[in-house]
Amino acid sequence: MTDGRPQTVSELYPSKWLKAADLGGRAVVVKIVAVDVEEFRQRDGSKKLAAVLTFERARKRMILNKTQCGQMVTITGSERFADWVGHTVMLAPAVAHNGKATIAIRKAPPGDGKAVYGASKAEEVEPAP
Repeated sequence: MTDGRPQTVSELYPSKWLKAADLGGRAVVVKIVAVDVEEFRQRDGSKKLAAVLTFERARKRMILNKTQCGQMVTITGSERFADWVGHTVMLAPAVAHNGKATIAIRKAPPGDGKAVYGASKAEEVEPAP
């Protein structure tokens, strides 16, 4: 923002949900602190349940699709949402089969859990000050 005025659509209409663009082209390692199931209204007016991840010291939460839920099951070895809490995972920008940008969830590499891979921003997923 310049002079307190938004300069981009994202600044004008910020989202509370993590999107691939928020990763800024790099992978980040995050710790899951909560998993909730929330109801979302679809464009056609119908309602749909989805799993939502909350990460330690992150500003945004992540709505999971079926593929991402499957990735979590593979990483954690459990279909139970409660078993996902406490796991450290790597979020990486990816492209879905339909050609749209998405976030792949991968097993975090060994280390201190503070790794960031690649370049650019991702302020929304970095630890809050």
